[in-house]
Amino acid sequence: MRLLASALATVTVLALTVATGSQAAVGSESAVGSQSAARSESATARLPDHYVIPGEKAFPTGVAYDPRTGHYYVGSAQDGTLYRGHVRKPDARVWSPAGRDGRSFTAGMTMDGEGRLYVNGGGTGTLRVYDSATGTLLTTQHGAKGGFVNDVTVAADGTAYVTDSFKPVVYRLTEDERGRWKLEHWLDVDASGVDWVDGQHNLNGIVAVGTRHLLAVQSNTGKLWRIDRSTGRTTEVDLGGHTLVNGDALAWRDGRLYVTQGNLYDDPDTEPQVAVVEMDDDLTSGRFLHALVPPEGLLHPSAAVITDHDRLLVVNSQYNRWVGGLPPESLPFTVSSLPLG
Repeated sequence: MRLLASALATVTVLALTVATGSQAAVGSESAVGSQSAARSESATARLPDHYVIPGEKAFPTGVAYDPRTGHYYVGSAQDGTLYRGHVRKPDARVWSPAGRDGRSFTAGMTMDGEGRLYVNGGGTGTLRVYDSATGTLLTTQHGAKGGFVNDVTVAADGTAYVTDSFKPVVYRLTEDERGRWKLEHWLDVDASGVDWVDGQHNLNGIVAVGTRHLLAVQSNTGKLWRIDRSTGRTTEVDLGGHTLVNGDALAWRDGRLYVTQGNLYDDPDTEPQVAVVEMDDDLTSGRFLHALVPPEGLLHPSAAVITDHDRLLVVNSQYNRWVGGLPPESLPFTVSSLPLG
């Protein structure tokens, strides 16, 4: 009797399964999507709110992110060390030690779609490109003598653009089909209409937007400039009276520009922050929305990059202390991870 009852129960279950199969199929995609979204939100919530950069004199500067692997890279102003970490782990480690390939200082950094890491050398006047998979140096390029090769962005077509904060030039870096690299003086910034001031940090952060334009911030004046990649025509962006003084790195996503603002000259009325600017479609005007500052504050935020976890990684460089020959204000050095909401 028990065997018969079991058999009848099995038949009943199978019948119910067949009868409700179409209804289950209708809702399955939604259910799977909801579960996937929940898992994603849960994973994002578990990400660290900051990452530790080792060393009591690291003074980290630039940052780059590889969405293929989840790794981020940070460079040192103190000695040129390159660090690598993973967004799910709290600590970074040395990836390429100080002095390797002649590196003694790092400024802006970025990653291209092929996993190549671009590392600017600031006052050393250099730009290096590495294969991030192997650590192999692919090229070393040199900017103008006496310049400060500061920030770098790579457009969708693989062309890189580089600012020089002490020389009125934007460089363009390209690679030909034979793997030969070329750094050229692409834009005469003086002739473009930018209000250049010798001896100060001028053009700094730069980011490619779409297929046609670049945006660049001028640290000393707080002005934002739109640059046409085809013609070099440069236009001041109307920010409605708002300025981005001490603007450093730029990050872009979905019509919003994120601008790190440090405090190089220790102005007591200036709070280090990340300004969020909503840009119009033609990039000729923008509106300041708000500032991003974590509860613990920021320590001269020098660089930022957006990850695919809706996070903004912001380097607490304490570069203002390094420039003044002072010890760090706080240890350990960190990279803040700010949710974008």
